[in-house]
Amino acid sequence: MRRKKELMVGFLLILPALVVLVALYVYPLALSVYMSFVAQGRFSLANYLKVFEIYWRDIIYSVVISLVATAVTLGLSIGVSGYLRFKSWKFLEIMYKLPLFIPFLIVGHAMRVFLAPHGTLNNLLTRILRIEELPGLSRSWIGLVWAFVWVMTPYAALIVFGAFRSLDNAYIEAAQNLGASRWKIVFDVLIPMCRPSIMVAFILTFVRTISSLTIPIMVGPASPNMITVNMMFRVNYFNDWGTANALGVISYLIVMVFAIYYLKFMAAERGGIKA
Repeated sequence: MRRKKELMVGFLLILPALVVLVALYVYPLALSVYMSFVAQGRFSLANYLKVFEIYWRDIIYSVVISLVATAVTLGLSIGVSGYLRFKSWKFLEIMYKLPLFIPFLIVGHAMRVFLAPHGTLNNLLTRILRIEELPGLSRSWIGLVWAFVWVMTPYAALIVFGAFRSLDNAYIEAAQNLGASRWKIVFDVLIPMCRPSIMVAFILTFVRTISSLTIPIMVGPASPNMITVNMMFRVNYFNDWGTANALGVISYLIVMVFAIYYLKFMAAERGGIKA
């Protein structure tokens, strides 16, 4: 009797959180999956066939852009975190966190101006290199990756730097006593021992990149487009919720692949299921 009462109290305590989770995540997700299989009032695969017929290049483009931006972001995050692990530099600590406080809309507009053909970057480079004109990076995949890296690096660096800083100094001092350089310690000690946190940074950066809408609209090329941009166009210009939901389900499945890999990786790290 007492056990049942404790279970009831525990259930009532988590009930508000469950209601919020179901209302804001489970129900919209289930409705989106259901609507993706409904076309002209009938249950069919028509929306998915339309997606793979029209948007297959955009799906590949979204995954590739997200992977490239995530790889560059992680590289920069590890570099900044490795440097700050050994040497305190307040200016760098402030500057790499600066994009955390800037909304994506402002980032998109700023990057569009900064990377324009006659924008800030090209004006600076033409004066240094004494070249009359350079092509703009705005409205190109390079500019899009640039914008993503600039805005995502602080989030990833905070995770990686926290993991590096929490590592026991005894490991680092042992490596230094054996004559290892700082960067060799980063690659041979810090990165291997902080792999779970780096994996978290990878997953979060990839998910935030592939689900971003504002930056691809303002900085990305006209074609191909990111999945989120196509979803917006299907809804706003064609009132085609079925195809938009199918695109959303596909992007969700892409993210799930990395999430499942992460869970298997964490299970293997803890001595459970081997990845």
